Amino acid sequence: MKATLLIKNIENLYTCDKEFQILSRAYIAIHHDKIIDVGIGSYSQWIDSATRVIDAVGEIVLPGFIDASFTGFAKVRLGDHLRENSTALFAMRQNGILTLLTKDPKIQRKELSQDVFIQKKEAPYPILQREAQYKHKKPSKFLLSCGFGLPNSYVYSFQPLCYALFNTHHVDRRTLLESMTSLPAACFDLNDRGSIQKGMLADLLILQVPTIEHYFQTLGRPLIHRMIKNGIQFYPEWMVC
Repeated sequence: MKATLLIKNIENLYTCDKEFQILSRAYIAIHHDKIIDVGIGSYSQWIDSATRVIDAVGEIVLPGFIDASFTGFAKVRLGDHLRENSTALFAMRQNGILTLLTKDPKIQRKELSQDVFIQKKEAPYPILQREAQYKHKKPSKFLLSCGFGLPNSYVYSFQPLCYALFNTHHVDRRTLLESMTSLPAACFDLNDRGSIQKGMLADLLILQVPTIEHYFQTLGRPLIHRMIKNGIQFYPEWMVC
C-alpha cells in the first residue's frame, strides 16, 4: 500500500499524542482518509507515481481544530437560522475549525470539509469562550470554543483567545494546543481525530510559521496555508488524490 498523499519537510509536526511529541523535519503519509505513517528520515517506501506530494518546508502541521461548544443562531426564523449557521460554519472552517460540537440537532452535519456532532454529554473540563472565564478561575485544563452565538459574540477563530491566553496569562503551548485538538476529541469520544498518529483520520492544518508559538503570538493575519480533511486538501484549492 502506497500513500495517496504525502506531506514532507515539515519544520515542526505537533502530533498532540499522549506524549505531545514534536517532530522536526518530519513527514506524514496518508492513504485516502487515514494516516498510515508519521516519522522523520526517508519516506521513499510510501510513494509511487500516483502519490500527491506537498512540500511543507518552513511550515508546521497540526491536527484540525475542534470547537467544543457551537451555539449558532438559535433565536431566528428557520430559514435565517439555516443560512446564518451555514455562513458561520464556513467562516470557522476558514480558520481551521474542521470539527464542532453542538447541542442543537438541527446543526448536525457531516461534510467533506467539516463535521458537526451532537454533544451527548457534559464536558469534564470548563469550556472557555472568553478571556474573562480564564481570569476568574485559571483552570489547569480546559476546552476552547469561539463562543459564536453568545450575546454580542461573532468570533470565528481561536486566534484572538489563544493570543490573550498565551501572551497575557502565559498559558503554555501544550495546554493551549491540546485544548482545541486532542482534549475535546477525548472528552466527546471522537476517537478518530484530535491527534496525528497512525490510523487516525487525516484532518490536518499546515501553517506558514516555523513554530506554534508564532501562531499564538499573531493577531489579524491569516497563517493557515493549507487545510486537509479526510485526506483531501480543500483549501486553498481542492487537491483530490
